[in-house]
Amino acid sequence: MIQRAKYLQGLLVVLATLCIVKLSIAITSSSPSYEWFDPLIDVRGMLVDRHLQDPDQEAMQKAVIEAMIESLDDPYALFVPDDREDAFIKDLEGDYAGIGAEVRMVDGNLTIITPMENSPALAAGVQAGDVVEMIDKEPAKDATIDALIDRLTGPVGTEVVLDVTHRDGSTEELTVIRGHIKSQSVTGLVRRNQQWSWCLDDVNGVAYIRIRQFLDTTPQELLDAIQLANDAVPIKGLVLDLRENPGGSLPAAITIANMFLEEGSIVSVSGRRTEARSWDAQPDTMLSDVPMLVLVNNTSASASEIVSGSLQAHDRAAVLGMRTFGKGSVQEVMELASGGMLKFTTARYDLANGRTIDKRLSEDSGLWGVDPNSGLVIRETQEETLERIRSREPYIVITKDEPEAFECGDRTWIQEVLKDVQLAEGLLAMQSYLENGEWPTLSDEDPVLAGVTEEMTELAKERIEILKSLVDIDKQLTSLQGEVVEEVVIPEEVNDDNTTITLTDEDGNVIGSWEVSRGDVKGALQSLHLKQSSQE
Repeated sequence: MIQRAKYLQGLLVVLATLCIVKLSIAITSSSPSYEWFDPLIDVRGMLVDRHLQDPDQEAMQKAVIEAMIESLDDPYALFVPDDREDAFIKDLEGDYAGIGAEVRMVDGNLTIITPMENSPALAAGVQAGDVVEMIDKEPAKDATIDALIDRLTGPVGTEVVLDVTHRDGSTEELTVIRGHIKSQSVTGLVRRNQQWSWCLDDVNGVAYIRIRQFLDTTPQELLDAIQLANDAVPIKGLVLDLRENPGGSLPAAITIANMFLEEGSIVSVSGRRTEARSWDAQPDTMLSDVPMLVLVNNTSASASEIVSGSLQAHDRAAVLGMRTFGKGSVQEVMELASGGMLKFTTARYDLANGRTIDKRLSEDSGLWGVDPNSGLVIRETQEETLERIRSREPYIVITKDEPEAFECGDRTWIQEVLKDVQLAEGLLAMQSYLENGEWPTLSDEDPVLAGVTEEMTELAKERIEILKSLVDIDKQLTSLQGEVVEEVVIPEEVNDDNTTITLTDEDGNVIGSWEVSRGDVKGALQSLHLKQSSQE
């Protein structure tokens, strides 16, 4: 069932030949003539020489770079200065040197969410829920989380001393020897005794695997997870969870899609200066007779959409949840000869069925991303998503005080304890398919209409927030006007075509005069709650 050796060999070939991130020196073969830079040089020279205040030239340079990037209307373009390169690469590749712990700021305190598997933090006694009070005898307060993380990371083999307060209120000084950390991108349903459980239904042989993001190591991690799950209970059905997965490595996505597809196109890529290319599946699959269900939501993006979309397009898997985010573009990261790095979009990709993933290119048609299968549209509000994430956290951290045991295959427990309606419905769908050979109808919503409606709902929420801000500004403006403005002088004869109004304070000092053309002056002033009095 699982041809491990062949996959390992194929994996190495694919990962060696494909790479979404290109780290190279930027050579501007199509650079404009030097005249293009003349206005920039002139403006800079005049401001540096003659401005009232001595300009911050570093800030000026940064502003110019950011303005050029902004002009592209590319939300994924980014300039990374020298001092942020290491952190950027760490986030991009999930590979760094540090203590190996997931952290978060909680009420202004640096809090350990969980130590990682086989990590220096775990070996040193760091526990889930610990509050880090001191780092190397310096307070871990009044700093951003990025600054605190910088203090935790460092060269392999070096020490960092942490003063922590445990959940029971006791304090402890821990010495952690930094090590090489590789973020884990593949996880199971719950964690027990520091090991993942891949069991979703042991009676029917349904396994659950979640991919948090796509790293170059993800295909190998997925292979390992499938092997472990299959060793425990032979896999007869697989639920692959890609919710909240922002994407990542294009080669990893292609490799994983290829694991399950026997034939057909996986994805095609094209760009202005990128040679059009497509990738087809190789006839060497794993779990070929095992039905698959992929869970997605509106934060599943990029590589997640390639995997879910390609499996769906070839009827290899059904998709349950909500329409995906709609990020169908490829970014490259280039090192600059002058220092720093530049990330920007160089290509777009399309699914095997010809559907364009990118929302920015498809909004007019109302089609983007990947829609759930008909009958498998299961919505989840933002509030429900947050509740699900919070409810599941105690079951996935490494802790001495593990919560109550779960019963594999219990849909009620998944829905009521984990607060995960989508997964509970996914389990029901898989059980029904294994019994009847068909995916059930769990919802009568049209997938496309549901996707458009969901986007309209999110935009409406954004509009409400903007309106709330405008109301707050109007209240502040009205308050200031009430304090400052004593009298509004309006001409005796108001000519709507050309009217001058004057504002004065309580001492009769003129605050200002404004000429208004073609407008209802009195009505406008009333709407601003200003006191009106006609000049006698």
